[in-house]
Amino acid sequence: MTAAMINEVVIVGRDVPLWLAAGVIQSALGSNGVKVTAVELPSRLREHDVCASQPALEALHHRLRIDESVLLAATGGVFSLGQNFVDTSKSTPPFFHAYGTYGAPIDQKAFLPFWLMARNFGLQIAFEDFSLTAAAAKHGRMLIPDAATETYGRTDYAYHLPARGYARWLRNLAVRRGVTAVESNVVRAELDSDGASIAAVHLEGGHRVGGQLFIDASGSEASLMSALGVQRETWRGYFAADRQLAASAPPFSSIPPYAEVRAWSEGWLSLIPDRTRTHIVQTYSSNERSDDEALRIASSIAGLRLSDATVMNSDPGRLQAAWERNCVAVGEAACTFDAIHCVDLQALQLSLVHLLSLFPVSSDLQAERAEYNRISRQAFERIRDFQSAFYVANRYPRSSFWTQARDAHRSTELTHKVDTFRARGEVPLYENESFALESWQALLIGQGVVPESYDPAIERTSPEQMKHEFRRILSFIKEKVQEQTTHDFYLANVCAGQR
Repeated sequence: MTAAMINEVVIVGRDVPLWLAAGVIQSALGSNGVKVTAVELPSRLREHDVCASQPALEALHHRLRIDESVLLAATGGVFSLGQNFVDTSKSTPPFFHAYGTYGAPIDQKAFLPFWLMARNFGLQIAFEDFSLTAAAAKHGRMLIPDAATETYGRTDYAYHLPARGYARWLRNLAVRRGVTAVESNVVRAELDSDGASIAAVHLEGGHRVGGQLFIDASGSEASLMSALGVQRETWRGYFAADRQLAASAPPFSSIPPYAEVRAWSEGWLSLIPDRTRTHIVQTYSSNERSDDEALRIASSIAGLRLSDATVMNSDPGRLQAAWERNCVAVGEAACTFDAIHCVDLQALQLSLVHLLSLFPVSSDLQAERAEYNRISRQAFERIRDFQSAFYVANRYPRSSFWTQARDAHRSTELTHKVDTFRARGEVPLYENESFALESWQALLIGQGVVPESYDPAIERTSPEQMKHEFRRILSFIKEKVQEQTTHDFYLANVCAGQR
């Protein structure tokens, strides 16, 4: 006898994780007879909350047939070409983490070793100056790929989306495409007769919603996974900050196509612009600053008038199993991260993609569950390591916060990455990495981890050819950036429409 097919999926949660999960599963499996019910808990979003994505979200939107220009016009969102990191004390140089490649191959060999060799001979041009994406961002330009840029290398972009508007957009999209929406202030899991799995969820008013596969998108409390007794593993030892402040500030008159992270003595502050406001995120240690002090410092560092400020604990960690019995956790229900690099949407997207690839074909879930948990564990740890690298490799002025950040716990994989890059300019990439090689290079070089050697094979290329290629790359970047329209013009004309 074969086990029953899975055709009833119940998603319990709120806000963007709930509706992105519902939309993805409905889009992928609705035509196959899978019924998706979304149980919507009360929203916890505030005006200052923002969904700052990594570049992969654009590809997911494309798969969901979301019109990018309409979405940005409706929500007040903008494009992002990367993140600019600055030291407010001006003791360390700034660096830009661009979404794209750095340089172009020379003599059919990778660019970085040539830059390292030239640097040893006195080259004063920063690594990021060879990034087309970084140059466009610094000049306030939108970067529209064409045949020439595709030949040069990968260029990419992400989004800054006001979280409330984005959640409403996704909700409307999911319901229009067939997701059944049910609202409830409370939810309680009902286990089957032998307690082996969830049979249904009970809502207020005595309503009951049954299903075969349940998805927990309820946030950090992980309502369904908690009912199954799944324990949480803390990553507190990896990060120095335990408090996170969020606030709103007026929008910029000209909106930069990037976010900026400003390091100060006891933490960092990020300015994430969109068309509705400038979103402020600050992390710090409660051992060093009170919440009132942190708010005053945030206003000073931002140089803007702040409003609607809230403070919450920052406690990164993950569930010991992201899939337990017949319930899968996604978003913060599965894993919470530090705020640096804005990785929450990326982790959510990875969870949904892996779930679709392992979506069970019957009620016997054992094989899919084991593989999903293996992949999720690795993917979350690789994201955590990229965040951790920002802290352990930092060269900001000595203070209790940044010293603690440098001395924080790090995984053996991250230690191997940093040591190998410092020794020979190579970054070992592990299974289920989601940050590209160029991102690792930009982050480590930006934090002052400059390789001590390089691949000697590049010395077969003549100095004249190398100089010619450097000049050609820089000239190409300058010409292409000058061709681009401004970010403001692109938003006002291409992404125009009623919000």
